[in-house]
Amino acid sequence: MTAHRLAAVIPVKSFSYAKQRLQPVLSGSERRLLAQAMFEDVMDTLTQCRALSGVYVITSDPEAVQLAADRGVNTLHDPIIGGLSGAVASAAQTLKSVGFEGMLVVPADVPGIDTRSVDRIISRHGAPRSVTLVPALRDGGTNAMLCSPPDVIPNCFGHNSFRAHCQLAASSGAQLNTLSLPQLQYDIDRPLDLLSFLQQESPTRTYRFLIQSGIADRLRETSRSVFSLANTFFPYAEQTPAISSIHKG
Repeated sequence: MTAHRLAAVIPVKSFSYAKQRLQPVLSGSERRLLAQAMFEDVMDTLTQCRALSGVYVITSDPEAVQLAADRGVNTLHDPIIGGLSGAVASAAQTLKSVGFEGMLVVPADVPGIDTRSVDRIISRHGAPRSVTLVPALRDGGTNAMLCSPPDVIPNCFGHNSFRAHCQLAASSGAQLNTLSLPQLQYDIDRPLDLLSFLQQESPTRTYRFLIQSGIADRLRETSRSVFSLANTFFPYAEQTPAISSIHKG
């Protein structure tokens, strides 16, 4: 696919209501700042990708609109009706109407994304009528989806969407490509996702925010305390259940 025919889309919820499943470990202000940092990481990576001729943010959040404008990134108004899938469907119609042949959808909560990962997705994507998917590690979700044309299949982002997107691609007759990418394994929705993300230092705003805010130390201490307590009462228990017991929300 030629570069000038491909655009990326980042759907963004309101920062004020983002990441509700992190309520057990983060305050409302911390969740808002985390959502903003992750969005900026994703947006900055996509704007650096030479294979993309455009980056679009679809949102109804004024802060997200301003952050996009500061970087010269186009914004589309989120119709709100239909949630995330409705926003992506609206973006697909807009991109198709202005002549784009392909649409890469990247959620705003995968801060580990890098340009090399994006290049791999694009290089795997081939036929004029194709769907290329990157699965999430934990919940069966979809952490990146490249479609050509943009509306080649309906989208259904969320829990177990990877399997659903595969089925939709097969039923539509589109060529299906899948690949797993370490940088796109984790979308940060739950406390355990934060701990997984923090296992490897990264030059991202998100990592820096988690460290400088003290959230990282707090989460690690909670994790150690939970494991210590579990080991006291269940000395022969495996470690994984103890750590995952803070995975709530």
